[in-house]
Amino acid sequence: MKTIKQLKKLINYAQTDDVFREYLKSLESAGVITINSDDITEKSVGDDFYERVANVFGIQLDADLNPVLPDAEGER
Repeated sequence: MKTIKQLKKLINYAQTDDVFREYLKSLESAGVITINSDDITEKSVGDDFYERVANVFGIQLDADLNPVLPDAEGER
């Protein structure tokens, strides 16, 4: 499991946890994400949910759910 703080950092979200939860609910209402009953607890999110949100934001993760940074050679 990852913390809500880690998920917010992953997508560069800087508001409070309560506002973030409302933001996630608005994404769900818009059909962007699905939130299952066990995806979010008071301070953490499930790995599957973390990965789904990363995918929505176009963030590639490695096997340990860490963001994959682009190659320095690929940047110009």
